[in-house]
Amino acid sequence: MKESFKKESLNYSIPKVAVVGKPNSGKSTLINRICGKREAIVDKEPMITRDRKYYRADWNGKSFFLLDTGGINLKLKENINIQMFLQTKRAIEESDLIIFVVDLKQPVSPLDEEVANMLRKTNKKIIFAGNKCDDEKEILFTEDYLKFGFGYPFKISALNGRNIGDLLDEVVKEFDSNQDLFKDLENEGKPSISILGRPNSGKSTLFNVITKEERAIVDEVEGTTRDSIDSIVKIGEKKYKFVDTAGIRRKKGKLKSLDYYSEIRTIEAIENSDVSLVLIDCSREVANQDIKIIELCTQKGVSTCVIFNKIDSIDSETLGGIIRMFELKLSFAVYIPSLKISALKKEGTEKIIKMINFLVSERKKIIPDSELTNFFKKKEREEEGIYIKGRRFKIKFIRQIKTAPPVFLVFSNIDIGKRVNVRRYVENRIREKFGFTGVPLYFKFKY
Repeated sequence: MKESFKKESLNYSIPKVAVVGKPNSGKSTLINRICGKREAIVDKEPMITRDRKYYRADWNGKSFFLLDTGGINLKLKENINIQMFLQTKRAIEESDLIIFVVDLKQPVSPLDEEVANMLRKTNKKIIFAGNKCDDEKEILFTEDYLKFGFGYPFKISALNGRNIGDLLDEVVKEFDSNQDLFKDLENEGKPSISILGRPNSGKSTLFNVITKEERAIVDEVEGTTRDSIDSIVKIGEKKYKFVDTAGIRRKKGKLKSLDYYSEIRTIEAIENSDVSLVLIDCSREVANQDIKIIELCTQKGVSTCVIFNKIDSIDSETLGGIIRMFELKLSFAVYIPSLKISALKKEGTEKIIKMINFLVSERKKIIPDSELTNFFKKKEREEEGIYIKGRRFKIKFIRQIKTAPPVFLVFSNIDIGKRVNVRRYVENRIREKFGFTGVPLYFKFKY
């Protein structure tokens, strides 16, 4: 029976504030100023923000979500620009209040008028913010913007923080005090799942299938997703946090600042994940970059599942060859399971939640001390074992001291130093008996 996916609202009791405007008007800089840290990626290149993103913010004991949106530019008719417009439109529809950001150093542009026309059609409260007012002595075009009918804009500088407090006073004026609600969200204990892979491997398509909503922009242009975006999904009685990430690129010389920050966001998403789904594009050859992504997950202690995507694009014989080649390259982590799917045609995607639940239970598994020690005592009697400088390696006592990921403290009869073969021997025996599928194991040896 197929699992039913249900998109869960982030929390409708917490107000949502959409930040909209033309490209490069300073929306992401304003988000970062309000949040007090670099949440949104800021770059000189226009239209960096493409999907709508949610950030947590609070002011004077009142919490709210900020919805960062892509700059609106309907003159560009490419598919990606149309999708960005639709993302912004959805953000406006689901928000309780809108901050309309314009650049007062620039005269009114047709793009500003497009945004204003869209906002006049909504019945939401509009807060008009004139950005980049770093110095009153500069020439500003404030009067030109009065024709929009939103009154005089708040003169702010998102870059240096000028008048941001006054703007936020107006934002939260009608909000209830609700600071504890974010704590409630944190304490729900839902697993976090990051969707990883090279650019154009189908991450955003799978993300949209799981969340049942066109949250992530899907386009044939490589590198469409610039930042990590997340959704909370309710499946049955359980909640999950899914994070769509920017594709990790192979490094060719020095990364551009945009690629650098996108990669940093992806690494942060991995570090905060319980499970990573690493997508492999079956229509392309397996690359070293695919293996590097999995290595990164194991280094960060994340449970991992390899997802062979786009199986509809190749025949079964070719798919078998790709999987065999991949297994050879993944010999360092044979404990990682895999699934075969087509995210585009929704084939095999119903298996993903079962796999996630299994991997979460495996990383939280606890083995009693006595069971571990007795198991290795039995192995000592049955097997020849490992010898170091003529002495046989023996485990006196072994204890699991941590879960998620599991860590084991091993008391042995001799110092093993940095001998990888001993660590591999202990790990292999534990996996043979107790499983721990998909999750890296860590060991501390003492003698």
